[in-house]
Amino acid sequence: MKNKIIASMLAAGLCLSLAACGQKTVNQTVSPESQQSAAESRQPVTSEPQQPSAPESKDKRTITDLGGNEVEIPAVPEIQRVVVISPPVMSFAVQTIPDTEMITGINSRAFTTSNVEIVNKVFPNWQSVDTSFIDASFAVNTESLLSLDPDIIFYYGNVQKQGLGNIDIPSVDFFSKGLNGPEAVSVAWDNQLREIFGLDTSGSLQEEWDRTNGKISQLLQNQNQEKTALCIFSNAAGSITVSGTDSFDAYAQSFFDMAGIQNAAADIEGTAEVSMEQIYQWNPDMIIVFHDAPAQKILDNSIEGQDWSLLKAWKDKAVYDVPRTTYSWITPCADSPVLPLWLVSKAYPDLISDSELKTEISEYYQRNYDITLTDDDINSILGYRKASGS
Repeated sequence: MKNKIIASMLAAGLCLSLAACGQKTVNQTVSPESQQSAAESRQPVTSEPQQPSAPESKDKRTITDLGGNEVEIPAVPEIQRVVVISPPVMSFAVQTIPDTEMITGINSRAFTTSNVEIVNKVFPNWQSVDTSFIDASFAVNTESLLSLDPDIIFYYGNVQKQGLGNIDIPSVDFFSKGLNGPEAVSVAWDNQLREIFGLDTSGSLQEEWDRTNGKISQLLQNQNQEKTALCIFSNAAGSITVSGTDSFDAYAQSFFDMAGIQNAAADIEGTAEVSMEQIYQWNPDMIIVFHDAPAQKILDNSIEGQDWSLLKAWKDKAVYDVPRTTYSWITPCADSPVLPLWLVSKAYPDLISDSELKTEISEYYQRNYDITLTDDDINSILGYRKASGS
């Protein structure tokens, strides 16, 4: 499916600056009159006298979300309509939610750094989900949001919470000040969703991380060198931002550490703009690209005002776009446990071959989504930006 969403860039909370990708979405705007009419049409028709409203469910639960807030949420069977404000949370929601039809509203940014070929498989109704209730600055149209009649809302941090206003709908925060590393963040998100939807811990994301960590430990026993890498967080309008040490917006450091790679920008905290001269000094063995100008433009050396040809990574053609599925793997997403294996395959190809990596991805999707990926699917994951021209 070739449809894409056009979205502007923003670096608020975890919702990282995203590259604009054209994509058609189907949005619905519901007027108060239509909402009232729809609500009335859902009332049961009976010849018996109308009984008083039933008391609120005694099965409501109080949870402590990752932001430390105590939130009263509905009983599991009563959660039927979900709104997702935070783009990366979509990746986890579609894996844990009983039925993706329950997602009635979502931030369109959830699709701007995803791979629509894979989204089609795990979130088949994504095009019909309303995205019109929220704008690029995370400001929510309250009337549009209420028309979606959500039972619960997922957001990330105070900025997104403020955008919700004072609506009386259970809202769960996915931001925790104490969590920075991608493993800790992704596991916490997975666990929070499992608690909300009443799922047990079998098949949890922690099990996948344990599997990856064990595999990586075995692979790196045969490592006899340490390469350096640089993560280009964004590259637009002549401004290059790189990822340094872990923070709410930079996770490359942890991923590099897992894969036995040294982060060339380790002296930078979080993300920061740097000059080409600084990159020349680092001269990394490998460059990975999150979004904006794709790796191919660097390899073509076609970005105005930037000469990448002086770098070792350019000479070795070791410049790669980060793989994408339901989100970019370089940020916490449901498929992040596979990224360290991909990094090893690029930095140390003698330790894990491309065919072995493809097998790892295929088995991961079989275990976690009960989906059999085709060769074309896997190729789209590993080369989506090049194939799509995004």
